[in-house]
Amino acid sequence: MVINGLLYNYLTITIMQKIKTILLLVFFAFILIEAHSFSVNNLQERDTNVVRLNFGANEYKELMLTIRNGPDSIFHFPGSLKDDVWTIEYPRRLYEKCRSFRFFTYTYTDTIKHSISFRQIIDHDTLTVRQYMFADIDTVILNAGLKIETRTMQWGESMDLDDVYLLKNITDKEYLSSVELAANHFFITDITETDYDTTINQFAKTVQKYPDSHSLISFLCGLKNQYHRRDAVQKIYDNFSDKQKLSYSGIEIRKFLSDKIFYFKNALLPAWDTGTLEPIIKDFSKINLVIFSASWCAPCRTEIPILKKIAKELGDEIAMVYISMDKTTTVDAWKKLMIDQKITWRSVLAANNLEEIEEQFKDGYGLPSVLMVYPEGKYEKIEVRYDADLNKLYKIAGKSIE
Repeated sequence: MVINGLLYNYLTITIMQKIKTILLLVFFAFILIEAHSFSVNNLQERDTNVVRLNFGANEYKELMLTIRNGPDSIFHFPGSLKDDVWTIEYPRRLYEKCRSFRFFTYTYTDTIKHSISFRQIIDHDTLTVRQYMFADIDTVILNAGLKIETRTMQWGESMDLDDVYLLKNITDKEYLSSVELAANHFFITDITETDYDTTINQFAKTVQKYPDSHSLISFLCGLKNQYHRRDAVQKIYDNFSDKQKLSYSGIEIRKFLSDKIFYFKNALLPAWDTGTLEPIIKDFSKINLVIFSASWCAPCRTEIPILKKIAKELGDEIAMVYISMDKTTTVDAWKKLMIDQKITWRSVLAANNLEEIEEQFKDGYGLPSVLMVYPEGKYEKIEVRYDADLNKLYKIAGKSIE
């Protein structure tokens, strides 16, 4: 009887342990299934964003969302229509480098297309934009039922029929900031423009209004070299939120503004007059000015008198060389410029190596651009039309500006 009792207790304990083990396995399996389901659902939510538009009685046969991620990266996404609402999905991963959205509805022929613009009233100003952006969220709903007008625009052999819709009660700050950006543009072609500082201040003020704007920081990133002065870029950049400063564009701007040391990587390019391959920099024993220019670049031409003055006054202390960024189709114009302007310093042609040169000097390239290369090979971008930088160059050369 004692043995039977012990055996019974042993079997009972063993069975209970197995039941507990099974229950634990079932519990963990349930947790894993739920976690997987949650992960998949969240992944699906993160995978795509959805744009929904209602154009009221204005019917289109097809609608296309175009996302631009740069000059050469354009993506198209077709929409689907149900109950007067167009729905378009696009991969959320594109948002990181996105520059702008546009809607098109292709019609008639390949050379005639419909584009869709929006008109928005902001601070009592009526702004019309053809390129815009929406917030990085899963769903954006725009009620665009009221069409104001259809504009006809001719682009060479192509015609664009642009339908303009008035939007009201829009709270999407990303969209609103992109409207103000498109309306003001903040584009600067030359540091000598009379409204240079005004444009910089207006850009900074707009960022203060929309510190979390993807559109604004993306635009600044794209034009950071064209702004010529790092202090101008810094003035705008400082107003962005921490989130945008840590974005793809924010990090690229921060690299541009950093004190990172760049070293000049020499390359062989053909001389403009002989075609003979020669190094961009021939003599590293002195300061070199490497000047990016092109025959078609108007600001580059305005820089020539300053460069001539530098060559005349500092010719013994520094060396100067042009890198012509002309394509093969405009190289002859560059050669004519060298002759007509009586350029005395060296000039080499990048026509057959444009992409490589642009990539090599992407941290300092722009037109016009001047790189000051020190004897040890490190370089920095300077703006010879900016008094502070010009004074710095003369001081390093051991002279003062006359």
